[in-house]
Amino acid sequence: MLLIRDIKFYTEGDEIFSEGMIKYIRKEFKIARNGLSLEQLEPILDHIVLFIEEEKIQLKDGERLSCFTWVIKVMEEGDYFEILEPYPEENGFALGLSRNYHFFNQQKTVCEYLKVDPEFPLIDQLVTIDPVIKLGVPVHLFRWKKEDPDSGWYAVTNNVSENDLPLLEHIPLGEFMLLRPECVQFLALPAGFKVIWEGNDAKIGFDERLINGEVD
Repeated sequence: MLLIRDIKFYTEGDEIFSEGMIKYIRKEFKIARNGLSLEQLEPILDHIVLFIEEEKIQLKDGERLSCFTWVIKVMEEGDYFEILEPYPEENGFALGLSRNYHFFNQQKTVCEYLKVDPEFPLIDQLVTIDPVIKLGVPVHLFRWKKEDPDSGWYAVTNNVSENDLPLLEHIPLGEFMLLRPECVQFLALPAGFKVIWEGNDAKIGFDERLINGEVD
């Protein structure tokens, strides 16, 4: 059993159930485990509970909620809201929180290694890209200090120049994550960080000028 604030979560077979969410959202949660434990899912469940309690969210069938850098969808099933997550590659949704956990765990691991607090962008915030990255060429990441709806992330190639700036595009973070999955692990790094690819190695650095807006 896992206690998050005043909400209990417990496993029963291959599913996880909440106890206490009914007073906030009229129903309880039911979540497919997909081999994950309550301990593994605790940060995500905590995030969902905290958001619903603080924002006083009234869920309805089919509603979507941002969850760190990914998203969840709830579907009514009797006395429960069942949690699903998008799998765009398969043009649909799947039960559980496997993908949310995978993305969160990747990003948390990188931030813990660098001893920095993660700053998770939202799935519908914007990433500025050099269109050439759609061809699969090496991409370098820079995170400026920006305000919503801009995530602050720029994804460019070696050959981008000031003359190319008018050609840069803005796409949603979720689209970028699918376009360049090797970059997902870095997306919770705070403003000021940059990731430069050298062959198969990613070199992570920090540049104060990205916070102060002193570089283009």
